Amino acid sequence: MVEADEELAFYRAVEDFFAAVRGVPHLLSPKDFQLLRAWWQGGVPLAAVTGGISEVFARRRDRGDDDPVVSLAYCRHAVARHAKRLAEMRAGQPPEGRGVVTEVPRHTPAALVAELRSTAAGMSGEMLRVAAVILKVADQVEADAGLPNAILEERLCALESVLLAGCWRALPEAVRDHIDHASKEAAAASGASGDALERTRRAMRDRELRRSLGLPRLELG
Repeated sequence: MVEADEELAFYRAVEDFFAAVRGVPHLLSPKDFQLLRAWWQGGVPLAAVTGGISEVFARRRDRGDDDPVVSLAYCRHAVARHAKRLAEMRAGQPPEGRGVVTEVPRHTPAALVAELRSTAAGMSGEMLRVAAVILKVADQVEADAGLPNAILEERLCALESVLLAGCWRALPEAVRDHIDHASKEAAAASGASGDALERTRRAMRDRELRRSLGLPRLELG
């Protein structure tokens, strides 16, 4: 009975996280639940599943790809990579191409969680949707706090993209239009052109979004 409850909790946690990063309510399909069951039976940690999902959404966002991810199947390869990396770290073997992290981070997960929750607590009215996004990410940072630093840094990087994308979608339209207009003007003034212009615009938009909301950078250093 206990194992069945834990399995159900695993399914619910993944479904809730997938809906959170998509920014809209979402019910997993029967095929998705088959994949979830395979992960559960294979001992894939929840951190590997959420890490893989975060990675997929972060990469699509960085490419400017707005097509929604509608199935966990899109994330299966990323989940496998995160599961392998977690297993290597827990066995004391550094992942390929990485050294063992020995430095104590100056900015701890607990400090990030406190800052995120403090930011959300100061929001009201139309900004409550933004606050809900921030609190979801804060909960995930707190849940990941026990991961090895090398993996935690990757998770924070992915969660930062989730945070910025979720806050952007949740912003009141007038605020979003103001930030979008300012970022386009700043990008045009930078002299960039072609693909570089769009990358610059997104970077300017993210910087202004972070500044206007008072969001911390999700990093350990």
